[in-house]
Amino acid sequence: MKGKAPTNLECALLGLLHGQPQSGYDLRKIFATTAMGNYSSSPGAIYPALKRLEARGLVTSEIDSTNEMRPRKVLTPTARGKTLFRDWLRADFSAEDIDRRFDQLMLKFAFHWVLDDLGESHDFLAALASGLDVSVRSLEAQRNMFPEQMPIQPRLALDQGIGQTKAAARWARKALSQIKEEMS
Repeated sequence: MKGKAPTNLECALLGLLHGQPQSGYDLRKIFATTAMGNYSSSPGAIYPALKRLEARGLVTSEIDSTNEMRPRKVLTPTARGKTLFRDWLRADFSAEDIDRRFDQLMLKFAFHWVLDDLGESHDFLAALASGLDVSVRSLEAQRNMFPEQMPIQPRLALDQGIGQTKAAARWARKALSQIKEEMS
């Protein structure tokens, strides 16, 4: 976006607009009533993000006057906005992304339908499952380094992280299997 990487909120907005043109209010309702709320349901964040997207030429707007009592500004992604969004979906991710920004990876995967290519989703999930397995081994190694010297609370917290990462890896492999079935 003119040298500046899009925020997760901006990408989420582009993804939602990919499905159909919507008003800021429509988008805000989606954020307020779904799991998308993790990325902000605050009008103090959504409306400025939409203005930034429009200022950067990634969305266009027009006034919908079908309801004369309440005209509304409807936003649509531009070709440039669609390209940027697809590039964001396809961007490689790192071990650090898996360890520290897993929710952002799930946001990307949730919008993979836009790519209309199950092969890309397959590759994403295969890399994710592999990366999660590496993370599990790393966490288990940390736990095994100082088992007697570590107080119980951090040990239990680390065990929770290991369990959560293992569960994510199981999910990724199951999702990968379902994608493979769908591809056949």
